[in-house]
Amino acid sequence: MSNLSFVNMPRGFALASSGRATTMKLLISLLAALSVVLGAALPARAQAPRAAEPHGQIALRAEAPGAPVELAASGPDFAGSFTIENRGDGPLRVTRVIVRTSPEDPRVPPGVSAELEGGGTAATLAPGASRKVVVRWKTAGARARELYGHVVVESDAVAAGAAGVVEPARTVAMGIHAERGLGFVGDHILSLMTFLPLLGVVAVFLAHVLRLRDDRKLRLMTVVLMGVNLVLAGWLYAQFDRGFTAADGNDGYQFIEHGVWIRSLNVEYFVGVDGVSISMVLLTALISFVGALASYSVQDQLKGYFAMYNLLVTGMYGVFIALDLFLFFVFWEVMLLPMYFLIGIWGGPRREYAAIKFFLYTLAGSVFMLLAFIWFYLNAGHTYLVDGQATERIFSIPELSRVAFTAQGLEILGIAAVKVVWVWLFVGFAIKIPMFPFHTWLPDAHVEAPTAISVILAGVLLKMGTYGILRINFSLLPEATQWAAPAMAAFGVVNILYGAFCAMAQSDLKKLVAYSSVSHMGFTLLALGAMTPQGIQACLVQMFNHGLITGMLFTLVGVIYDRAHTRDIDKFGGLAAEMPLYTALVGFAFMASLGLPGLSGFWGEAMTFIGAFPRYRALTILAAVGVIVTAAYHLWALQRMFLGTFRASWRQSKYLEPFGGKFPEINRRELASIAPLAALVLVLGFWPRPLLSLIDRGALEVHRLVDRPGQFQIAGAPGVDSAASARAARAPEQGAAAGRRALASAR
Repeated sequence: MSNLSFVNMPRGFALASSGRATTMKLLISLLAALSVVLGAALPARAQAPRAAEPHGQIALRAEAPGAPVELAASGPDFAGSFTIENRGDGPLRVTRVIVRTSPEDPRVPPGVSAELEGGGTAATLAPGASRKVVVRWKTAGARARELYGHVVVESDAVAAGAAGVVEPARTVAMGIHAERGLGFVGDHILSLMTFLPLLGVVAVFLAHVLRLRDDRKLRLMTVVLMGVNLVLAGWLYAQFDRGFTAADGNDGYQFIEHGVWIRSLNVEYFVGVDGVSISMVLLTALISFVGALASYSVQDQLKGYFAMYNLLVTGMYGVFIALDLFLFFVFWEVMLLPMYFLIGIWGGPRREYAAIKFFLYTLAGSVFMLLAFIWFYLNAGHTYLVDGQATERIFSIPELSRVAFTAQGLEILGIAAVKVVWVWLFVGFAIKIPMFPFHTWLPDAHVEAPTAISVILAGVLLKMGTYGILRINFSLLPEATQWAAPAMAAFGVVNILYGAFCAMAQSDLKKLVAYSSVSHMGFTLLALGAMTPQGIQACLVQMFNHGLITGMLFTLVGVIYDRAHTRDIDKFGGLAAEMPLYTALVGFAFMASLGLPGLSGFWGEAMTFIGAFPRYRALTILAAVGVIVTAAYHLWALQRMFLGTFRASWRQSKYLEPFGGKFPEINRRELASIAPLAALVLVLGFWPRPLLSLIDRGALEVHRLVDRPGQFQIAGAPGVDSAASARAARAPEQGAAAGRRALASAR
């Protein structure tokens, strides 16, 4: 074929027939390649049914459109129905009606069944005809108090395609829901606890509009709201089923509330608790109550302060109960704004700097989290919303946990996508922990924040980082978690040692406690990196106990600062003679913080060593050195502040003039905010079972996701016989092996 020149080609130039054919082939090849790259390749039409032939089209109809079918109580059991309709111009053959569950993946509680009215699971419907599907839940032997699930209908239905061509339709589903006798409060306990503090925000707004000047009543209102939540948390603790697991249905979650929130984005309001989150919800209730009592030290702009405080508490609850990534992100960001103002307005001399630093660090982590959440959303695969609407994109954590992201073989910049996304998530959560080298915002925020906000920050907010790793990294990317575990453990040890040595160098008591938090949160990272049952359990124990102990410590720091208006350790001395009760409480909190046996701080560290030593012997030994340094800086601070000779210069201090030049003893309000924390630290030190029983099953469920049985797993699930345990172990082992092969091929 002669060469063709397209330069300065005349309009009337006619290509030779062979040249025209070659050009058309080239254009067709380019268009086909472009369609493949863009994912827009049209499906083959040769096998599609012809438009002229009559076909059935399926539709499912419930009594309440846009919501799951509500199963009504019928004695101890439940029953409900929905309708299958044929809206096509041909017959519709329903081939199967089945509940979306299996023995290997029990999505719903036992005893749920579905069949066509009159019996059977298959039928043929004429055009315009309909048939009811009856759903029953026989609750005998079921532990679940609620039911959320789907009934799937398979048929030979078709759906309208492009250019009038019909194509085979996917299976369709209908959501089902039932509640067992918990009442309104029990059915909505988590939402009540989460949004009850917003009543305080509304009350502050009304007080501002009505120009009420007695702001002191806002303090009492906030304490009452936090007290009500504490009572609800006690009810939640009593009603929580400690033996409930994923095998009992509902993916192991309890007190579920599930509905479509933003349909255009497939976002759901999906909340619930399990063994991983229940202890954090209880801790939030207790710490927010203590913080409300500690807020009595705030004297200025009370309307704004308590509005921000109540909004912050709502965000904290929401993070621990959210089971939808979008909802999780919303609650995560809700905390950012009130925390910024609480530090920036009511903080110390460098409050603006500390607030901006906190805001920027947290916002940077949020950007990485959002990127990861969008990646999950875009690669979710076929699933259903709670009402049965089919979708290819979803934010639901339980649904995403079933997606084999590693097996998809996706890459980002030539690196396995699961590794990149895991790192994005880890950075976002590591900033909140905080992990070295992302920790520098924490000492400034603690030092400048009011006492109550320091209590909230150390007691609850830091735990959100490790909770996010457990809930999202471990659950959605288990193979990448295995790949990153050694690095996570190494960073944990760095945190332990770095935080401990920095704490020893501090003369500011509040900054000493802040760096001790950096050190103690390192134990949670080491425990997570071990990926043993004891390690994961140790992480949850350390999170809870650290919240109690640091809450005590920051409250006690606030007590002495309110009297002396300084936190400089070297300016004190001999305080034991002036404030004996306060001295005893500080000594008690210090002993708990350094891990003295008999106090709750001991268990988290001891279990971390037990869980990590089989895998990381050298790292565990280094972490044990951190315990020695921790004891050193606590005892040294205790000796400088409370022992020795009292400084007579304090007798002339202007701050002590109202008290006759003497340090007043801790008062009843301050004691009331410390007493519940101290009592729990003591009780859990000698009898940790109330806490361990809450988290046992949750820790084991997470462990099965990320780690296969082997020589490092030194304990099995209680109450499971060896044969059953071996059968249960084979599936995770095979899945982990497949994941490792996929990761290796993607490197």
